[in-house]
Amino acid sequence: MANISSNKLGVFIIEPGTTSPLAVVSAAAGTAYSDATNAEIAASGATTGDEVYVEGSDGELIGLATVAGSAGSFTVADLTANRVLLAAATSTALEASNTINEVAARDGSGSSTNFIASGSLSWNVTVDGLLDIATATGSAVSLTDVARKQQYVHVEFDTDVSAGNTQSTVKYVGQALISSISLSGGVDDIATYSCTLQGYGKLYKQTTQATES
Repeated sequence: MANISSNKLGVFIIEPGTTSPLAVVSAAAGTAYSDATNAEIAASGATTGDEVYVEGSDGELIGLATVAGSAGSFTVADLTANRVLLAAATSTALEASNTINEVAARDGSGSSTNFIASGSLSWNVTVDGLLDIATATGSAVSLTDVARKQQYVHVEFDTDVSAGNTQSTVKYVGQALISSISLSGGVDDIATYSCTLQGYGKLYKQTTQATES
């Protein structure tokens, strides 16, 4: 049985940060960066140098990318390595919920039947950790600065299946805004922080196959 490692949520920013969400480019022909056509890139409103999300034909996220080329010959390439870690935490949580719409239909005999349908999906993550102000990045200080600037972040909740098995490692990925952050501490106490991030747009699933070690 696979072991699931907790505390594997990373909060990242794509430097220098943006107060607008990243555009989503559809790779309608497949599930690779190269399947994103110039027409799809242009339709998203992205242009040279912009960072985007690339969504495959299966509706899931291929990854983060940057736009290259010029109008008429736009392409996208992986920029995952360029994301900057804002915070790692001692505890994390991912919550997703669907709006359920309910309708009661009369059957003509004095009774009724309830029917339900799924509405919109909303999701959020919470991050708790120790307050470390010794560094300017990867700490509650950098999270507070992003909240102060009202910038969007990239979050990855990683199930991190342990090595030594062939199970799939699943990441849930998306964009979010920091809705609240608190820093607290007292005399002879360990200072801590708590942060809540509200998801923007879709919550994507990325799957990679773990290998034997």
